[in-house]
Amino acid sequence: MIKNFSINLNTFMKNTAFLFLFFIASNLVAQQESKHEKLEAMKIAFITEKLSLTTKEAQSFWPVYNEYSQKIEKLRKTKRSDLGELKINIENSSDKEIEALLSDVFDAKTKEIELQKEYYSKYTKVLPIKKVALLYQSEHQFKKELLKRIKDKR
Repeated sequence: MIKNFSINLNTFMKNTAFLFLFFIASNLVAQQESKHEKLEAMKIAFITEKLSLTTKEAQSFWPVYNEYSQKIEKLRKTKRSDLGELKINIENSSDKEIEALLSDVFDAKTKEIELQKEYYSKYTKVLPIKKVALLYQSEHQFKKELLKRIKDKR
């Protein structure tokens, strides 16, 4: 009887955590007009469901993940800016300027990988390794799903 109760309680806590995070994500979507923020809310709900985070795991994981997301987005903006500048100025730039821009792009990619390794280590401190692997898998699945939706709308 007690074993059944603990299993049911565990299931209840997981479901409650998911509903709570889904509610937060839904409220964020309702309050924000930005497509980016809506996508982030959808991503949070998607990842939460795929990882089956407990309340304790969610409390530890999301601050780390959000910190990572902010840092990686900043790096990617820099890389996109450099690539955009390269596209625009390639014909009007000297070889040295192009070389410097390409070097900046490679530096940004290197920093991105270093950041991913750093946060892999942080994730393993707050989640079991299987859930860390599921995180990467879920991020990939979310991107695929998003691209599929975009393609279907066209």
